[in-house]
Amino acid sequence: MNEFVLVNGNEVFVREGGVLSIEGVRINPQSIQEIEGLDKLVHLRALHIYSYRLDSMVGLEKLTALRELHICGSEQLTKIEGLENLTNLETLQLGGNQIERIAGLENLKNLRFLYFNNPNNDDPGNPIRRIEGLDELKNLEFLDFFECELTGIEGLENLTNLKSLNLAENHIKDIEGLDTLINLEKLYLSYNEISKIEGLKKLKSLKELRLDDNKIREIEGLDKLVNLEILSFTSNPIQVLGKYYTDKEILLPYFKDLSNLKELNYNPYPESMRYRSI
Repeated sequence: MNEFVLVNGNEVFVREGGVLSIEGVRINPQSIQEIEGLDKLVHLRALHIYSYRLDSMVGLEKLTALRELHICGSEQLTKIEGLENLTNLETLQLGGNQIERIAGLENLKNLRFLYFNNPNNDDPGNPIRRIEGLDELKNLEFLDFFECELTGIEGLENLTNLKSLNLAENHIKDIEGLDTLINLEKLYLSYNEISKIEGLKKLKSLKELRLDDNKIREIEGLDKLVNLEILSFTSNPIQVLGKYYTDKEILLPYFKDLSNLKELNYNPYPESMRYRSI
């Protein structure tokens, strides 16, 4: 029996005899500080907690049947803890918190979806500066660091099953080190500080690449991405023979080997300048 319970108060209440049938719980009250009272929900498969005051993840240890866990929107939550026993987790979303360091995920070897942002609302990412502690998560397919504070991309080398990687809106300057991610199909690198396209030649499964709003001046290293369907690099100061061009047609010779390319987005000017006379 698949029931989904929407909880609007500070306590989760389950009628006698109904505990074993519950597989999903959503806790929406914004004022809870700690997780408690869920121990009996041993068959729980999905748990969503949204609270700006939550300061700890402790209290989930017995929920070993969990497949999906969302803990989002807390201004007080600064670290990952208490998830070691949740070895059946496949989806973990931690957007809009204040987590500074990735730790305590080593046992979650079945994890396929890991989000440090919340794609369903306007919650920002977390103030994470470094990718670490993910080496054992070899089944990861989707990894999202949108709007965190990353300064580099080291720590992804072993995640060879990744299909989608979102590193947009960080402080990344160098993108070398992604060449082991040979199954990657989507790569988002917009709104960083990247000045050179490098380290992507081996990503031959790549279908979508977004590099908007960076500092890229030269087009290079893309001719081997033969499966690329979508390429976007608006708001980059790309030059051809020392000149800037607004017409993307001038750049097409650089992509003559990309026979699968269906969408090319390019404009060298920042968004705020696009409608000014030049």
